Amino acid sequence: MLDKIVQWIGLAFFGIAVWLIAKEVHHVGADYLGRLILETPAWVIGLALVFMVADYGALIGYDGLALAYIGRSVPRRTVVEAAGIGFAVSNTAGHAYLAGGSIRYLFYVPAGLTKAQVVTLIAFESLTILMGMALAYVIAVSLAPFEAVLGQYPHVGWLYGSAVAVVVGIAAYWVFIIRPKRSVSIGGQVIRAPSPRMTIGQFGLGVLDNILVFLCFYVLLRYHVGAGASLILSFVVFIIAQTIGLTSQVPGGIGVFEGLFLLLFPHTTDQKGAILASLAVFRALYFFLPFILASAYLGMRGLNRRQGRPR
Repeated sequence: MLDKIVQWIGLAFFGIAVWLIAKEVHHVGADYLGRLILETPAWVIGLALVFMVADYGALIGYDGLALAYIGRSVPRRTVVEAAGIGFAVSNTAGHAYLAGGSIRYLFYVPAGLTKAQVVTLIAFESLTILMGMALAYVIAVSLAPFEAVLGQYPHVGWLYGSAVAVVVGIAAYWVFIIRPKRSVSIGGQVIRAPSPRMTIGQFGLGVLDNILVFLCFYVLLRYHVGAGASLILSFVVFIIAQTIGLTSQVPGGIGVFEGLFLLLFPHTTDQKGAILASLAVFRALYFFLPFILASAYLGMRGLNRRQGRPR
């Protein structure tokens, strides 16, 4: 029943977001928007790709940290393949636990991990991603007062209220981490808390991931919007839109992320086309391109195996 409710909420988010985006695209004009997208310079796209590649390095770090947590070591190439392809697929296909999990089963079980260890690895990664998003959100909101424009921003009230709630959650998690008994039993399964040092690594890696993916988007936004795209304000809105988009159960948060960013980011009527162009190019570079490359790699890998060639 709960799954059904979550799915309906996700569909509602998606429907509203698509309606909002379609309305704005109609207002801007599809031809004008297409021209803005195609006129994005190669150097801007190249810089965005640099940040995207750097972020995938951080994403691979999630697997490395999770393997350290379960106390297992596998060849570096296996980690790069499992994490890189896993995130490329789950970021776009949605249902990250299932999509990314199936990829990791494909690579890690032949490398010697048990199915239970792979499940633990995926759960640890999901927690690390959530921790990074939470801390990045708090950092973004904490920086917001230094932006004069936020004094007129209509969403400031709930922005700070939600940040306080997140801080309380982070504090509660740290209480669990530093207490003498660092394990809990759930349904007969004993869950061991990571060490404080590893927890700091989780928060640090999660924040780095969020900053890099934001910079991938920001270089596009800054080019199209210009000086109106304040770094701090853009970061605040990006983190909010990304967090809700990724938790909406819509594959890759598509439509939800774009709709929320457009709704929350202060802009003039003349800037709508520029923001939409930035969002479209970002979606293509960060989500669709890695997904296409990962799918091609998996296809070639399967073909090589059927033909008896080494992968």
